[in-house]
Amino acid sequence: MYMARKNGQAWQSDRNMSFTGEPLKGIKWLSPKPPVVVAGFAWHKKEGLYRRLPLKPKWKINENVDALANNTAGGQLLFRTDSKRLAIRVELTAPAGMYHMPATGQCGFDCYLGAPGKKSFAGTAKFDHTKLSYEHLFYGRESGKMEDITLNFPLYQGVKNILIGVDPKSGLFPPSPYRNGKIVFYGTSITQGGCASRPGMAYTNILSRRFNREFINLGFSGNGRGEPELARLILEIENPACFVLDYEANCFSTELLKRTLPEFISILRSGHPKIPLLVISRIPWQHESATQSRKDFGKRREFERDTVKQLEKAGDRRIYFLDGSNLLGADAHECTVDGAHPTDLGFMRMADRIEPVLKKILL
Repeated sequence: MYMARKNGQAWQSDRNMSFTGEPLKGIKWLSPKPPVVVAGFAWHKKEGLYRRLPLKPKWKINENVDALANNTAGGQLLFRTDSKRLAIRVELTAPAGMYHMPATGQCGFDCYLGAPGKKSFAGTAKFDHTKLSYEHLFYGRESGKMEDITLNFPLYQGVKNILIGVDPKSGLFPPSPYRNGKIVFYGTSITQGGCASRPGMAYTNILSRRFNREFINLGFSGNGRGEPELARLILEIENPACFVLDYEANCFSTELLKRTLPEFISILRSGHPKIPLLVISRIPWQHESATQSRKDFGKRREFERDTVKQLEKAGDRRIYFLDGSNLLGADAHECTVDGAHPTDLGFMRMADRIEPVLKKILL
């Protein structure tokens, strides 16, 4: 006779749903210093922090943006190793605490194997989401062939420290190199990666696997609103290859978008007049009805489109517009967690539709 375990909890009877938390043994722990490449943090070489903006910016920024800059969305560790085992030891700034986003996306790392353009998913960190630190073994295998590794940082939490674990006789080696030129995204909670189930499924990280370039994620949840100070900070980023502005969803009024977008573009153009610049209008929100909010949605999209057209007529040949209302497809209602923030399906749809546009404008 089948006997249900007390409370009927899945993790009590299915080991794939459980987390033991047993310490790893026989692992050599290495700091992610050269030849490991730290990507996605534009100021890391100067400050040594896993932070998306400078610690002491030249211009005063919103305190919420300053705090969100500690969330490590878009960060990556890249290297090669011949180790049969690969592990991480992580110290976070806070535990998981979001109701609609898995802890694996908020606080976890995930791992990909393979060189740029050929990366394949290898695992997501398992950990106690109530704790501030964890260890995780991504894999253990028989062969010790040299392999390119990409570790994606948490999307909605800060990382104080991380160590990479390998076999005692193995080491870390330089990864396959990126092409020169960074792709810089500025935007919202969706840009930041809410609510991907794991870091690699944020749409900027999906795109990063399809382009042999470093991606910089400057999505600030609820607070990326086109402030000119952020445009000036973006000008500090070395070797940009493309700017993508996807912040409409954070504008609480059409007037705010009208006030900020032309100035934001103008500031970027003051330093980089010929670099491709893509403006994306926001994806539809499923809780909208045919009322004022939907009308505003259309007004904002048309303003963005018209702004790009006007700048084209004025001589800007490297500015582009992408209608975000189509990014999730015809069945957009199936692609979000809460009517606004995409699931992994939604993020994959976004990446699939943005990819060909980026490929065209990067030529």
